[in-house]
Amino acid sequence: MKTVTAILAALALSLSTLVVADQAFSPDQSFGEAMPTDSAAVSLREAIAGLDEEGEATVKVMGEVTEVCQAKGCWMILVDGDSYARITFKDYGFFVPIETSMQRSVVYGVLSEHVLSGEQAEHYAQDAGAQSTLEMHGEVREYSLVASAVQLEKRN
Repeated sequence: MKTVTAILAALALSLSTLVVADQAFSPDQSFGEAMPTDSAAVSLREAIAGLDEEGEATVKVMGEVTEVCQAKGCWMILVDGDSYARITFKDYGFFVPIETSMQRSVVYGVLSEHVLSGEQAEHYAQDAGAQSTLEMHGEVREYSLVASAVQLEKRN
């Protein structure tokens, strides 16, 4: 039984790394708390699909950062295929560099789904500046992840 569990864990780890790129993830920068090492990161899509009826889960996910708050780095957008989540940082306790874009990332925190008001959506669109790729008009339903740990991989 231990062998089957070990094989499944190794397979899950190898598949989760393939979701984002062909190469294994290699963190170059870390923010917030230490990244938990007791579990492998899953794709953002898998984490979203796994949300239960309560609509909230503590997750460790992988994806690519496509947008960052250009005012001070207080949020970022993590994308995996056609799924995305807005990442904010626990207790406003840390931020990421505003140049953080098109970098692979592993994020640990609480994932949920919520609705942004039209005012919140407009605020986020302004903070993103010219790099904004999301349609943010009126109320917007999106996934949110309040991160306690973030690892970024340096661009080549």
